[in-house]
Amino acid sequence: MRFFSTLFKQEPAESADPYTLDAAEYAVRFVLTNVPHKLVDVRSPAEFAAGYVAGAQNIPLPEVSEQMSRIPRDVPVMLYCRSGNRSGQAMHLLQMAGYTNVYNIGGLSGLAAQGLPIDKND
Repeated sequence: MRFFSTLFKQEPAESADPYTLDAAEYAVRFVLTNVPHKLVDVRSPAEFAAGYVAGAQNIPLPEVSEQMSRIPRDVPVMLYCRSGNRSGQAMHLLQMAGYTNVYNIGGLSGLAAQGLPIDKND
């Protein structure tokens, strides 16, 4: 499986920002170790329908502020989008609202490159 071979050939890069994880670091710290967490895709519903990481919940960036009740505070929250820009904005909004365990894990392509399963709404 490409996911595991990629992980063991390449060590995850440590980010300068402790709340930003690259795809490999996310996979090692949370996926492979089965650490409970909430995965949130902040792209548009159309982008989400075209492909998303299995298990992700779609809360588009413009709706994050009004949908915070759907985002738990008791487990780490992992945010992603297409490139990492919108997920970074969502992370900032959540931090301003008092969330302390929220991370920007970048874009869908990086997560897919790590071999994470991608689902589509047909």
